[in-house]
Amino acid sequence: MIFIDDTAYEEFKELLDSNKVESYNVRIALDRVGCRGPIFSIYIYEATENDDVEIIKEITFITEKSLLEKYGGFIIVSSEENDGKGLGMKPVVTTSSNCGSCGGCGK
Repeated sequence: MIFIDDTAYEEFKELLDSNKVESYNVRIALDRVGCRGPIFSIYIYEATENDDVEIIKEITFITEKSLLEKYGGFIIVSSEENDGKGLGMKPVVTTSSNCGSCGGCGK
């Protein structure tokens, strides 16, 4: 359930290598939900029985099964695809915005 093209993959791998990451076991996790929707984080971690694992070339993407059920997977885009704002990640299924309840988030 991870969608990543070759350009984004190479940029992602270069990011891991430049940070001297020794393991390519990358966990995708929900950080928080903001006015513009969910914000995800990545970190290096091993899979558990509650996870779904997908290997793409050399990188193992690990995601909790409940996140995949809710968001349908993840699309990782290159900096170029992200309007020059660096690598990006978005869910396949988007949820409705909470902007009306942010208390003036201004977004």
